[in-house]
Amino acid sequence: MGKKFLRLLLVVLLSWCLSAAASAAVVINEFDYDQPGTDDAEFVELFNNGGVAVSLDGFMLNLINGATGSPYRSVDLSGYVLAPGDYLVACGNMAAVANCAVDMGANTNRIQNDTEAIALFDGSSLVDSVSYEGVVDGYTEGLAGTLADSSSVEGVSISRLLNGLDTNDNALDFAWGCATPGAMNVESNGDCAAVSTVPLPAAMWLLGTGLACLAGFMRHRGRVIISPAPV
Repeated sequence: MGKKFLRLLLVVLLSWCLSAAASAAVVINEFDYDQPGTDDAEFVELFNNGGVAVSLDGFMLNLINGATGSPYRSVDLSGYVLAPGDYLVACGNMAAVANCAVDMGANTNRIQNDTEAIALFDGSSLVDSVSYEGVVDGYTEGLAGTLADSSSVEGVSISRLLNGLDTNDNALDFAWGCATPGAMNVESNGDCAAVSTVPLPAAMWLLGTGLACLAGFMRHRGRVIISPAPV
């Protein structure tokens, strides 16, 4: 009875993971706003974690000032189409960021540090958002923003782990990863030198996400988020 129940539970969890991966959505999947020395390899990666292609006509990628809640840079994504499992990378310095397709304008210091946010809009509808280093009203998903990017370790980014999985909780969904613009997110173990930035085919991503979701289910649920005590 116990083995039958366990097999049933595994099937249900795998089905749930694959279903979550197949629902049509474009998410902010990875970003890197702070590098050692000059910030000259900044980027934002979008990812279609759904099962159908998404036209980005009318979509805007907004960089949000945390103090005012207003965009300090808006990037028009019209003309791009994301197939299932596809990535789109916007960056400041196209010569320094692998797989970058969208130029955000400035080669250095394009994405502000400190408590800020990144938001993806389809017309006037907010599709996805993430704040970092704190809460930005209207743009933080969950109760807290992500952890801070590393300004001392080369090749580290803020990544959705598991890749593409969105539970609408910034602090839970994002962690330190190795910078892989345009490729599957990889958790950082302190050495990102040999990480590949070659994108995986969509079918491999879908299966891999389902299996990784199943394997990491308990770890993901067990992550503890510690917030500052009220003042």
